[in-house]
This record gives sequence, structure tokens and C-alpha cells, in this order.
Amino acid sequence: MEIDGIRMLSKEIITSENLGKEFLELFNSPEANVKGVVYFFMSKLPIPRVIGESRILYIGRTQQTIKRRYSKYSQTLASNRSGEFYKRIIENYGGITMGYVVSSTPVQTEREYFLKYRDTFYEHPPKSKVG
Repeated sequence: MEIDGIRMLSKEIITSENLGKEFLELFNSPEANVKGVVYFFMSKLPIPRVIGESRILYIGRTQQTIKRRYSKYSQTLASNRSGEFYKRIIENYGGITMGYVVSSTPVQTEREYFLKYRDTFYEHPPKSKVG
């Protein structure tokens, strides 16, 4: 599944040591200050899916900036089951990156990307619960 026009945050998480700090640095990337985006948590290397493979772990949206949306959750993402999930992604798939697409209608754009993902791979992204 191609993601047209995706922009990447400059920070990549390649170590699971002090994962909360790593997430905070990711969300404080200079590029994380753009408002109205659909964003993608991504692995550095593709992960096998029902059909094919994909780097996309999660598709989300925000009217605010990525920094404002996630900075307060950096420790939450690094703990419990989420932390274990991301540690395994780092260890087995090279790390975690984050991309985004600017949208004047993030809700609609997120839905379009989610449906495209589901139609392509016959399943939801691993960390996305609903689309």
C-alpha cells in the first residue's frame, strides 16, 4: 500500500532502552508541529500481514499537532502491553518511525487510509482497533 505524500518525522526509535524518553523525543521532532494530520506509526522494516507485508502499525488522526496529541502519552506507550509490543517491533523490525499526511479533513482522510489498508491486507493495522 503506497502512502502518497507522506512526510516522516526526523526522529527514529531504534533502541528500547528508556522507551518513554525515546517516544517523547519522537513527538518533539520539529516536524511534529503541523496541525490537522493523519499519522502513521510505522516499523522500519515491513511486517507480514494476511496478504503481503506493511510497515504501518497504526493509523490515527488529529486536528492538533502530533506533539500536542502524544507528548503526554510517551510513558504510557512505553509501558505494559504497548511497551512490549513496541520493544518487539524495535528488536525484530529495525525500529519505529512516524509519518504523517496533512489534511483539511483528517477524519475523512483517516477513514480512507484505513479502508485502503484493510482492502489491501485483509486486516486492520496491528495497533489499530477500529477504523
